[in-house]
Amino acid sequence: MKWKVIAYGDSHLVCRKTWHSPLWMGIVKKDIRTVTLKNRTFSVEVFADCSTSELAHKLLKLVERP
Repeated sequence: MKWKVIAYGDSHLVCRKTWHSPLWMGIVKKDIRTVTLKNRTFSVEVFADCSTSELAHKLLKLVERP
C-alpha cells in the first residue's frame, strides 16, 4: 500500500492502509489505528502523527524513499 497524508482530527497522519486490526498483537513497534473518514472505517499503519501538514509532507518524502 502507498503511504499518504490524511488530515484526521487536529493532526495530520502519514499512514497507509493495512489489513491488520489494532487488536492484532503480532505487530511489534508499529502504530495501527482505526480511522473513520467519510463514514468509512479503515485500519491504517501510522508512520507519523504530525501537528502540521508541512511536517507530514516532509516525512512522507522520507518514508517513500527506496
